[in-house]
Amino acid sequence: MFEGVGRRRDQTEGQILVLGQHSLNGREHKCLFRNNGDGTFTDVAHVEATDRTEDGRGISVFDYDRDGQLDVLLRNYRQPAQLLHNTGGPQHWIAFKLIGTRSNRDAVGARVTVAANGRRQLRQVSCGSAYLSGQSLVQHFGLGPATEAQAVEIRWPSGVSTVLTHVPANQLVQVVECDATATPVPR
Repeated sequence: MFEGVGRRRDQTEGQILVLGQHSLNGREHKCLFRNNGDGTFTDVAHVEATDRTEDGRGISVFDYDRDGQLDVLLRNYRQPAQLLHNTGGPQHWIAFKLIGTRSNRDAVGARVTVAANGRRQLRQVSCGSAYLSGQSLVQHFGLGPATEAQAVEIRWPSGVSTVLTHVPANQLVQVVECDATATPVPR
């Protein structure tokens, strides 16, 4: 989880401030949280060199180079966008691109649940949920050491459900609503 939009440190003062070329948000350090797997998170931004201080405005998380590792694109105030390329570790992943037929074409509102390695993860397809940025419609899941997703359930906005079993890891899979097959997307 990456927190990229700065906040004002002191919101208690009611004074008028001359901004000039500056912003109201200031330049706070970004945070990068690693999931500890036990319901807690650890801020690893300093270790991973992502504790940047630019004046953040927008953030998008997506797999820029389709290597299964989520990358971060930052949009900062009065500065060029910056890509934080994830060179991560050797763990497994799976991602889903959903195509709606009864539901909307982008499957916005669909919920994808993946069971792998004794854990369940849930993602919901959304759009328009960020300031000055957008998110990928592809739903990405980290699988850790698991080499497959034992079960995948997709609940489409239309009410239809699609269930897939034993889906191999390390691939982007396209699933079409009302179609019982999953198609790997070539790299």
